Amino acid sequence: MPTASKTISQVFEEFLTDQEARLSPSTFSKYGSIISLFESYLESYWPGHDQEEYDRITEQGGTFCGTFAPDEIPEGYSEFLGYFMPRKVMCGKDTMKAAGTVTKKLAKWLAEKGYVEDTADAQERAQEATRDLPAAQEVLDLLVEYVDCNAPDAYRDTLEDHFSVTKIEPGKLWLEPLTTGDKVIGPVSVPVEVTEICRKSWDIFGVVVKTSRGWRFLEVWSVSP
Repeated sequence: MPTASKTISQVFEEFLTDQEARLSPSTFSKYGSIISLFESYLESYWPGHDQEEYDRITEQGGTFCGTFAPDEIPEGYSEFLGYFMPRKVMCGKDTMKAAGTVTKKLAKWLAEKGYVEDTADAQERAQEATRDLPAAQEVLDLLVEYVDCNAPDAYRDTLEDHFSVTKIEPGKLWLEPLTTGDKVIGPVSVPVEVTEICRKSWDIFGVVVKTSRGWRFLEVWSVSP
C-alpha cells in the first residue's frame, strides 16, 4: 500500500534532495523550477478535490501540498502537462521538455519509494510530454513570428476560440472551433515548418479571420498537444 505518513510538500523536498546528489547544478536548477511549477499548479487547481473541500482546508490555513499525501500527485499529471504548462507558463522549449523529463523521474521515484503503488500511467504521460510540449512550443513560436510578419490588414468573419486541428497538409491547417460553431475552418495558411511539426487534435488558441486570400491567423496565444 502507498505510504501516507508524509505530505506532498515533504515528499517534493525529499525528491529534490535525492536528485541534488546526482545532478549538475544547472540541471538541478531545472528540476527545482519544474517542481515549483507543479506545486503552483496543485495549489491553484486542487485536482480531484471540490470547492467545498478547498474552502474548508484553506479557511483553516491549510494548503493542498501541505495537507494531502503523495498518492495524490499522479492525479495532477494530465492537467499539469496538457493544460497548465502549454497555456499558463511562458517559457522556451527547454523548459517544456524539462517538464516531461522531471515529472517522469518523479513518477518513477514515487513508485520506487513506495509513496505511490503504480505510476506507469503517469510515467507514460510524462514521456509523451517530453516529446510533445517542446514541439508545441516550437509551433507556437513559428506561428507568432509568422503572424507578426504577415498579419492581414483587411479581413472579416473574425473568430476567437480554441481550435482543434482536424487536417494537415503542407502549409495548410483545417481547424474546428471549440465554442463558436461546429463548422471546420480551412485551409488556414501557415508556414510549412508548422505543418511538419503540428499533429491532429492539437489545440491552437487564437484568432482566425477570413481574407480575400482565404483564412489566416490574426493572433495566436497558445498551442497545446
